[in-house]
Amino acid sequence: MGLLFFAFGSSLFARSQTPVEQADERAALEASLRECPVASFDKSQSGRTSPWIITFAKDCAIQRALFRYVDRQRPQQMPDSYKYDIAAYELTKLLGMELIPPVVEREIGGRQGTLQVFLENCIRERDRKRKKLEPPDAKAFGNALEELKVFANLAYDDCYNIDDIYIDLADWRVCRVDFSQAFAPMPELLPGCEIAACSKKLYKGLIGLAEKEVRETLGRYLSNEEMRALLIRRDLLIRKFKILIAEKGEENVLF
Repeated sequence: MGLLFFAFGSSLFARSQTPVEQADERAALEASLRECPVASFDKSQSGRTSPWIITFAKDCAIQRALFRYVDRQRPQQMPDSYKYDIAAYELTKLLGMELIPPVVEREIGGRQGTLQVFLENCIRERDRKRKKLEPPDAKAFGNALEELKVFANLAYDDCYNIDDIYIDLADWRVCRVDFSQAFAPMPELLPGCEIAACSKKLYKGLIGLAEKEVRETLGRYLSNEEMRALLIRRDLLIRKFKILIAEKGEENVLF
């Protein structure tokens, strides 16, 4: 699932790329986020966490990035942490998916936080609906939204927040940002976030998601309780899809 992340129109993952090529390009973007010299940063952004917009030096492959630094992890009240953002991104990599723009940890202006590639050429789902823009392939677009709902259930984050869903109008591919309130230690699927379908790739990723790699990869960002609940939700999702496949047939559930 490629997305246009840059104003000059270079796509993150071309459709013709192999998984190895995709991983190599993603690693290059992560390296740019970690290493590119910062030219300036704008602290004037509003919103729940007031992120900064970072502008890199002109010779960098990435032009801009979003910096989040709020770090209120559980058990603090009203948890909201950049560490949950990077946990969500690392989780998509374990699943073999490209649902979230690249995110890395970095210190900016004396603060520790996350840098995420800025979505230059995408539109929010809220604005798409307001402007009544319809996708050329309604089924493919609907499938992409279903895939995001599956991941929202796994990460236990709001699956109907249309401010955090972005669409690249060049090819109508979809991504999601802002998981800073995700990973509540709830051993259940999201109430009111019903799922009916899943990509074969994500379903395979769920089945292959091992506890050892979850703990090794996400242990820096999530507590034991949060990881335990995540693994329970993984099992519940797999069970849900097995039931749906038995009832409706695999061709009507997995795309």
